[in-house]
Amino acid sequence: MIKTLTLLLALVLTTAAQAERIDSTQFVAFYNYTIQTQDDEGQNVTDSIRLALLVGTRATYCTTVLSYNKDGRASQEMLDAFSMHFQNVLTDVEKSSVVAVEPIYPYRYETHEPMAKVGWTLMEDTLTISGLLCHRATGKLYGKQWTAWYTEEMPSSAGPWKLRGLPGLIIKAEDAEGIHCFTLYETKNEVIDINMIGSPEYQKLSRKKLMDFKKKTLGNPRYPKEPTYYVAEEPDDFGEMRVNGVVYYSANHMLVLQKSHVYQPLELE
Repeated sequence: MIKTLTLLLALVLTTAAQAERIDSTQFVAFYNYTIQTQDDEGQNVTDSIRLALLVGTRATYCTTVLSYNKDGRASQEMLDAFSMHFQNVLTDVEKSSVVAVEPIYPYRYETHEPMAKVGWTLMEDTLTISGLLCHRATGKLYGKQWTAWYTEEMPSSAGPWKLRGLPGLIIKAEDAEGIHCFTLYETKNEVIDINMIGSPEYQKLSRKKLMDFKKKTLGNPRYPKEPTYYVAEEPDDFGEMRVNGVVYYSANHMLVLQKSHVYQPLELE
């Protein structure tokens, strides 16, 4: 049965099946996240989504703006989000732990891991970004080298995704290959709950096993042209829909691209 697009997106953009408040925000930081990659024909493309980073005193939660706004309307950004395989990441500083949830058809995966230390090297370089005086730092996380710009004008150690641990909020971060880039574009003084994420229905596994699974399946050369090639059987509610004239699949309350872009991992080890 083919569901209406608005209803489907309202479901797929909701990752937390149960709400357990663990903190509230001091502010919310919004980032543009871009990936330089290739389409199924090998042509260079840039995928782009907006992220919302909920920053509290104990915890932070990084998700898409689409989820933050509970916005189920169709958009190219929503389609890019499924190509980019971005994780929703909850960092509990008090417990030094990280919970990540990621939908990879036909399941949602949940990982728990210790909070990683990037081991930043602080540099003397400065740069003004969005009117904020920023300082440069370099560090390595999960096999990728990062350059970050942070501002002491916002005394928070938070940052987008799993990047954090500097003497100020991360304003911009880019990997050494120039593939992944996070850039702050707005902050809001807003007090909202930060809830634990996850569900008993999600597939739980280690971060390393999820990374290996993604490398094997999403990293396969077949993936851009056949994003469901690794699934043995189609679920009962598998159907088709059109967005801007392009056919996409829907199943298990998830959007599945008919064709995708080359997978660009954020974690290499």
